[in-house]
Amino acid sequence: MATLGKFTKENGVYEGVIESITCAALPARISPVRTKPNSEAPDYRVYRGEAEVGAAWKKKTRTGEHYLVVTLDDPAFAQPLLCWWANAGDEFVL
Repeated sequence: MATLGKFTKENGVYEGVIESITCAALPARISPVRTKPNSEAPDYRVYRGEAEVGAAWKKKTRTGEHYLVVTLDDPAFAQPLLCWWANAGDEFVL
C-alpha cells in the first residue's frame, strides 16, 4: 500500500505534504467543515496549496477506532483516488 502523505494535527487542522508519482510534493491541509449542509456532506476538505483537491468523511471501525475515508481528485489522475487515513503515532498517514 502506498503512502501519499504524512500529516500532523494543529488546532483541528491536519497539515503536511501530499506527493505521488504524478504529483510533486506540495504543502497540503485537511480542514474541518464547520457547517455541514446535510449529514452526507464531507466532514473535511482537502487542499494542496490553495486548490481544493478532495474531501474526507469520518468513519469508525467495529472496535470503535476512528479514521477518515478521503477522496482525492486531480486533473492528473485518470479517476478520483479513494484513500484511508490512519494514525501512526504522532503522525497521520494518507
